[in-house]
Amino acid sequence: MIESKVFGPDSLFVSFILDKWHTEPNQFCSVVLYGTMTVSDRECRNQSHPLVLKFKHLMPEKRKFCRNDQQFHNEKLFYEEIAPFLLAIDSQKDGDCPTMLSFCRYFYGRNDCGDLADRDLIVLENETVRGYRSAVTGHPLTLDFDHLVVALRTLAKFHSLSFKAKHVNRVEFNKLVAKVVETQWSPEGEWYISSKGLEGLFSNGLDTLVKSKSGYEKRAQMFRTELLMDAIKALKRVMEPDEPLSVLCHGDFGRHNLLFRYDDDGRPLDALVYDMALIRYGSPALDLSYFMYFNSDCQTRDDHWDELLDVYCDTFASVAGSAPVPDRGQLDTEMRKHAYFGLSLVSIASRILLEEQKRVDLSKLAGLTDDEVLEFWLSFGGKRANEWAADVVQHYLDMVFTDKVAS
Repeated sequence: MIESKVFGPDSLFVSFILDKWHTEPNQFCSVVLYGTMTVSDRECRNQSHPLVLKFKHLMPEKRKFCRNDQQFHNEKLFYEEIAPFLLAIDSQKDGDCPTMLSFCRYFYGRNDCGDLADRDLIVLENETVRGYRSAVTGHPLTLDFDHLVVALRTLAKFHSLSFKAKHVNRVEFNKLVAKVVETQWSPEGEWYISSKGLEGLFSNGLDTLVKSKSGYEKRAQMFRTELLMDAIKALKRVMEPDEPLSVLCHGDFGRHNLLFRYDDDGRPLDALVYDMALIRYGSPALDLSYFMYFNSDCQTRDDHWDELLDVYCDTFASVAGSAPVPDRGQLDTEMRKHAYFGLSLVSIASRILLEEQKRVDLSKLAGLTDDEVLEFWLSFGGKRANEWAADVVQHYLDMVFTDKVAS
């Protein structure tokens, strides 16, 4: 970083010290370190920079499973090319209202891969210096209503940047989107889990739901028939871009990738989204379904689903300016068509974050059969994960299949 003149043309390295934000280096998809870099300028004045450094997994099996090379490509691309382009369009003085959205400050990225993969990294500013911090709500997944509102406003602003870009300079936007590489699918067309494994995870949630609540047998059977005959083919279909509403999606929009800023009374004011490694072009319902199924509980969805989606739509419309925007009816259609994506991701991700007893060691997946992989994932999260799966699949069945049952 010093040689690349990240901190100025005459900067000299003084020190790097792990700081109080450093708690646990091994994250699910990468290795993260928090520390303070101190450099000096030509007049020997020291400057300190609180940093977050993301590295690839050292084990090749983990690196391959997480698609680390592709993820680092996308994150580097986002901060070096896509974000400057989107923010430049957003700030143009053409009568539109700027979103007032910002991203983490980016310092440096390296993605040489191969034998040098252990030296690849993404370096961002530790945004606690700007007053942002993780939400503390007492639950590993859910956010309360106020946090959900702020998060959805942030997501709407992020998605609206794509509409502005397509409206102002579609050619350049399409060129940048074309540079985004696939991170969830292997070159062989494999997802994180096989069709049989994904079917097994869903069947667990469906069986739990049918046993605990009456009246869902027919809808559960429709779900199995229409989506689980080939669960991975169905997933691939809903992840395809669906114009004219497709946007650059975050791909992993959840509380684990959000930092909040608060007022003096502890109420959330705004949020900062980070970890852009899984960006992809697709329906806004990809991000929305994942976030709503991952970070709101059953009661909140029952009581506030419409209100929360209205927050998203209203914010989108208020900042998109002259660009055409989706209305609530269109968004509901998108959710019915594409929410299977969020459901699929949550079927795995919730088990990881709800696990309290043991670390999820991805290296153990190597060489396992489909049945063994399913057993591996079902071993995490316990009863809470099974109940979570039942709750989210219930909402999906109510949203997608209730009218079909009635007819």
